[in-house]
Amino acid sequence: MIRKAGESDHSDLVRLFILENQHNAQLASDIVRETEDVLTLEELKQILADSSQYLVVKEVDGVAVGALLGSITNTPERRWNQARLYAYLEELIVCPASRGKGIARELVDSFVHWAQSHGASSVDLHVWSNNDSAMGFYRTYGFSAKQYLMTYAKEK
Repeated sequence: MIRKAGESDHSDLVRLFILENQHNAQLASDIVRETEDVLTLEELKQILADSSQYLVVKEVDGVAVGALLGSITNTPERRWNQARLYAYLEELIVCPASRGKGIARELVDSFVHWAQSHGASSVDLHVWSNNDSAMGFYRTYGFSAKQYLMTYAKEK
């Protein structure tokens, strides 16, 4: 079952966000610091109180095995860009033991539905270029590359 997260999910969300943090730290150790300080109760309360934020958990047999955090952003028109209302997928987490069972697709489906119901014209996200499994999932789902973030790091 996918359901809206609540304050009572704090410990499960921390567990899932730690998994995500560890994964990202392996993929980008020069940028992501491994930590267990991933989500305070106050931060969770702020997310839950913000109607532009979307936070859900996927439960299997009463255990949270996945989560998705996203938001809606309204960018005003300026001389150099069009006005745009879009959704941003911030975090998609599925426990390693639960991967390959369609859970990520269910979570993204729920977010896409929510985003469309709020008038979003698209769903955007960032993914590490060396995260092959995530890149494959997003491509299969229907996401396509729109732009590339390139980094130049001067050697020390």
